[in-house]
Amino acid sequence: MNYLIYCLPALGWGLMPIISKKAGGSPVEQLLGTTVTAFGISIILSFLTGVEYTLTGTIAALISGSFWAGGQYLQFKALTTGSVSVVMPLSNGTQLVFTSLAAGILLREWQSMRQSLVTLLLLLVILAAIYLITMNQKKDTEQKTVSLQTMIMICTSSLCLMGYMITTSLFHVEGLQIFLPQAFAMFLSSCVIAKFDPGKQELSRISRNVLTGIFWTIANISLFYIVTQLGVGLSYTISQLCIFVSIIGGILLLKEKKSKVEVMHTIIGMVMFFSAILGLSQFK
Repeated sequence: MNYLIYCLPALGWGLMPIISKKAGGSPVEQLLGTTVTAFGISIILSFLTGVEYTLTGTIAALISGSFWAGGQYLQFKALTTGSVSVVMPLSNGTQLVFTSLAAGILLREWQSMRQSLVTLLLLLVILAAIYLITMNQKKDTEQKTVSLQTMIMICTSSLCLMGYMITTSLFHVEGLQIFLPQAFAMFLSSCVIAKFDPGKQELSRISRNVLTGIFWTIANISLFYIVTQLGVGLSYTISQLCIFVSIIGGILLLKEKKSKVEVMHTIIGMVMFFSAILGLSQFK
């Protein structure tokens, strides 16, 4: 049963960008649709389970949710500039690198010099895998090219999502008390972002992203459960297997085109990525 739960973050986060892309709407509308759903589910969950809240836990969860809103908005924005099978590997890979470094340095999950050095080496393998996966045969194809502006958005997004991931662990907060204040901060932050967005939000487009929010919530709740079992570093590493779901789903469901050379690069990169994750998992 635990192995099934371990797969849920990868499945939920892997399908989330595909669903949001299919649902359409602006990044702000996608963000609002996701956070409204997450907030609603969290209220129901809190009511059904009778969760007890602490001041420290609430503050940590509020900070975590605020980080998430900023990071997810930038990720949705980056997805408007490129395909899921190109943008998401960059996003997942940089999230994994930043979060692994934070877990090792800030949360002290690296127990020895050997573990630190091998982890850093495997993170370099992951970066090489990302390069292969996102490598384009035709550099002049605008749809496939990741611009410097998009890359900055992705890295800033990943730093925010790292903050979302490690904040509760820094405060030593775990369990169901995380989700309601976290979702409230997500919703409130998305409303603030929407307030300053020049575009006009449509309720119909926001409602189409309810399914995006459902998949995100499943991934989020299962991830924070896994963290209590495996720690932040390994849990987040496993969750980033969502890269495979995003790549395959982008090609099969969104009909994103890749040349034979690009497919070969993607396969090699995926094998390298998976091998590095297996290596990282050996140090738990």
